[in-house]
This record gives sequence, C-alpha cells and structure tokens, in this order.
Amino acid sequence: MRQYVKCMNNQDQPFKIHPNTSLAHLELTVSDMASMLAFYGGLMGFQLIETQGGQARFSPTGRPPALVTLSERKDARAQAERRVGLYHTAFRFSSRRPLATTLMRLVAAKWPVQGAADHRVSEAIYLADPEGNGIEIYRDRPREQWPRLQDSIQMGNLPLDLPKLLDEADQAAAQAGAIDPGTDLGHIHLQVSALPKADAFYHQLLGLDVMMSMTTAIFMSAGGYHHHLGANTWHSLGASPRATGTLGLSSFAFLIPDEANWLALAKRVQEAVRGLEKVERDGRLGIGLKDEDGIGVEVLTPASEKVQNALAALAAA
Repeated sequence: MRQYVKCMNNQDQPFKIHPNTSLAHLELTVSDMASMLAFYGGLMGFQLIETQGGQARFSPTGRPPALVTLSERKDARAQAERRVGLYHTAFRFSSRRPLATTLMRLVAAKWPVQGAADHRVSEAIYLADPEGNGIEIYRDRPREQWPRLQDSIQMGNLPLDLPKLLDEADQAAAQAGAIDPGTDLGHIHLQVSALPKADAFYHQLLGLDVMMSMTTAIFMSAGGYHHHLGANTWHSLGASPRATGTLGLSSFAFLIPDEANWLALAKRVQEAVRGLEKVERDGRLGIGLKDEDGIGVEVLTPASEKVQNALAALAAA
C-alpha cells in the first residue's frame, strides 16, 4: 500500500469528510455508444444533455449537472473476468412508486432482472447495462425505520415481492419513458483487490465512516448514511490494478458542499498522493486521483475563488 497509509495512522484526530457529502457523477468507458444511448436514454429514461466529442452526458432532467457520462472508445480493452472496478452503480429513486414504474418499463421491454432484495434499509432491484456494467435501482426507507444494533445500522438481504411492487407503478409514466426527476447516485459498489487497501484510501485518507465491515466486504458513508461506498473482494481478491483504456468504470465523483472541508481534504490528499489532476464539471471544481486499485476518483465542490486558488497552487507544486 502507499506510504500515506502509515502517515494517516500517525494522526491523533482522524479526518472526517463533510456529513452532507454525496455522490455526484459517474463516467463509463463504452465501446458501442448506440446501444448504451438506447439503454440509458431510452429504457432507463435518463434525459440527454448533449453529445459531443465522443461523449454523451445524461441527467434525470436533461439539464446540467450531468449524473452519467458515457465516453466512447472503440479500441478499449475488454474487462477481465476477475477484475477490480465497478460491481454496480446504485441509482436511488425518491420513493417506492417511481422505482415500481421503472421496473414496469424493464419488464415490458423484457430486460433481464438479475435479482431483487429487501435490505431492511432499502428495496433494491439488480440488472446490467448492455456492456455488462452492474446497476442497482433502489429506494430508501426513512432513516428512522433503519434497524440498528447499538451504533451500527443492520442491513439485510430479504426477499422482495416484485409483483406487489409492480402494483404501485404509474403505467402512464412508465410508457412516457422518463426517469424520476429526483433520481440521484445513492452509492457506488466497487470490486477491489483487498479490503485493507479500500479502508486505507476511502476511510483513512478521504474520511468516510465505516458503517459495516465483513470478511469480504466493507461499507462506508458520510453523515450516517447506510453506505455511499461499498467494496468487496468476491470476484477480485488479489486482482491487478485497473488499466487505463479499459471498458467500464472510468471514474466516479464525491461532492463536498462545504468549502472549508474540501480545502482541508485537498491539502491532505496533496500531501499524500502524487499525480493529482484538476477537474471541472458543470460549475464544480475538484481534484482527480486514483485509489489503490487504479480506479478514478474525483472530489468536487462548488466553484469559488478559494477553490480556484487551491487548485492553482496544486498545479504549480
């Protein structure tokens, strides 16, 4: 692991990422833009913001900021069967009815549903896009209903009654084809080579809280959410780092709403990691880096003069 792991362990007060941090963006490298446009913009119902320079950008409303970017690269390498990278992207719906409505559209199109579960904190349905990138669509139960044991949230894996869920669907909305405008990125679940590496980067360096830890998986979040980030080794233990120019997950982004917290995190990351890049997305600025497995991670915040100055200093260092 990188030297920063040792440095982080020597600090008296562990850094915490801002409690209102959220996930803001996902970028996928794809080989067949036409089929992926039909899936994300047609079947899933995301609205196209623009296509330009081999990229397609989507949001739930068709207005920036983009939630999903597809970047076409016809010469990209296929993903290995045993690999680090994306396990699934989890799109979160504002309530149970739009989840049921999207499920109705999937069923009508005969799109394969790979699984479904009641996780006690949420209800989730699993599928994959045309290039095999895993997807979860889900809705949260209210936080006050999340089962707890002492300070720990207790997630589960119970059966989900899909016919009963479909009873709540809005048929007209399903036929109209637009996704719930309140849809966001609820969490990202990664395949990693080793859990201590994921803990070192996302918990010790970036400051996410560990919400649940098992032998082969770890779940982390900001602000007491059940998880913004999952990481497992189920099909990736000991796998090589992700290579540039590979299909699948290119990067994902955290959004820190607080300038002071972002500046503090940017400073600690700059001291610990080489090869940082300046990132600008729809009026948000930030830094881009890679985790221990070569997965692209961005840390964004609303643009401001202090943030601009910090990024200029980073570029000059």
